[in-house]
This record gives sequence, C-alpha cells and structure tokens, in this order.
Amino acid sequence: MLIAQITDLHVGRVIETTSGPIDLLDRLVDAVNEINHSENLPTIVMVTGDISNHGHPDDYLRAKKVLDTLTMPYYIVPGNHDHRQQLRKIFAEHQYLQTNSPFLNYTLEQYSMRIIALDSLNPGTHTGLLCDERLKWVDEQLAQQPEIPALVFLHHPPNKIGSPYVDRMMCTNGETLGKIIEQHPQVKGVACGHVHRDVVISWHRTVLFITGSSAFSYDLMLKDVDDLDPVFEPSVYRLFNWQEETGLISHLCFIGHHPRGLSEGVPLPPS
Repeated sequence: MLIAQITDLHVGRVIETTSGPIDLLDRLVDAVNEINHSENLPTIVMVTGDISNHGHPDDYLRAKKVLDTLTMPYYIVPGNHDHRQQLRKIFAEHQYLQTNSPFLNYTLEQYSMRIIALDSLNPGTHTGLLCDERLKWVDEQLAQQPEIPALVFLHHPPNKIGSPYVDRMMCTNGETLGKIIEQHPQVKGVACGHVHRDVVISWHRTVLFITGSSAFSYDLMLKDVDDLDPVFEPSVYRLFNWQEETGLISHLCFIGHHPRGLSEGVPLPPS
C-alpha cells in the first residue's frame, strides 16, 4: 500500500518574494499534478492540515477544486489554521467528517493498513492540543484491532524538534500520546506536519515523521528567534510504502521539474 502525505497548503496566502508574488494555490496545483503523474501512484492521499491560511470558505472551495482532481481518494486532517465547521460544510461529501463529535477524528478500516486520523486543533492558538477525550479515543481505536498495522496522522508534532521558536507551537499532551502509542506495537509510524521542514524522530517505540510543507519551507533555526521567514526550497510530499515483508518505508518526494543527468551505467568496483 502506498500512502502519500501533503501538508500545510495555506491556500489563500500570497507571499511576496524577491522574484515576485507567489500564490500558494499554485503550489497545491503543482503538488497534485506531481502525485497524479507519479510512477508510484499512491492508494490514498492524506492532507494533514492548514488547508486554508485563514479558514475562509472561498479558500476552502479553491483548495477543494484542486484536491478533487486527485485520481485517488484523499482524506483531510485539520491544522491550526483550519476551521472545523467550514471543513465539514465545504467537504460535505467526505462522510468521515460528518459525525456528532466536536473533533474531526476518524479511522479508515478499508485498507491493508489502518489509518487513524487525530484532530489536534486548538482554536485560537497555533499550539496543538490533545485533550483527555481525544487521547481516550485514539487509545480505544488502537485497542480494537491490535493485530492490524496502523499509521497515525495528526497536524501538530507531539515531540519537540530542537528549534525553540517552533517548539513553542507544538502539541500539548504529546508525551501522553507517546505513552499510549507505546502500548500499541502495531503502530508503525506517526505522521504530522506543521513545522514546514522534514524531521524524523525515533519516538516511543515507533517513528515520528514530520513532513515538510507542499507550499513553502522555513529555515532550519536551532537558536531562538522572534519569527521565521518563508523560504521557497523545493516543496515536498511524503510517500509511505507499507508491505508485510518489509514493514513501513518512507520516501521524501520533491515536487517540480529538476535537472536530470544521463546514466553511464553502474561501473564495476576496482578489482
């Protein structure tokens, strides 16, 4: 099973650069085209938050129009820039969002790997939150099918990355989530976004994958600063490959056209 992850789309934002303005909707178009034309077509795409920059209905409609051109099913997880009720309204045909719960948590059971989506949105702040109700929910979901491998998706990383500015906006109760994950060894990975950089951490007997944005990056800054400026490095998406015989493998895929060389074959090593 191949699972693509795109994150931090921020549709509705236009960023001024030294080369002129960049509309982040165009970056989403590039990401969707890249996935649709990949030699390694994913089974599904997980969109892990910050779909809109301001939570405006028009921005969600614009994002949805592009996401709907994906040739495979996609599923959304809210981020700190998102608005739950707008997501439910605009993505009305996404039945997994239409529940009585105040949170957008759901589990996908129809694939060879269970996909567990966990809502870490804490309205009014960029910091994530996993309250007791959400932590209980994810624990119960994992306890239901301990024999089936699972991959957990949320927006906010539940662990610090060593960048003080970013670490102030991490997920409250992330360590409690880690202790829950430890009790469920079928969890092969936890995937999130929010940081706008790629980070991989060995975490609570599994692997924490923090995927870079499909729109723009931030500089890696390990000292404390007051703010970070957007950087237009090659944008990315992550591709998970789950196979029983190999386990979970992650590939970071770059979006866009890049110079290609001509192969000279594989020379024999010196004798």
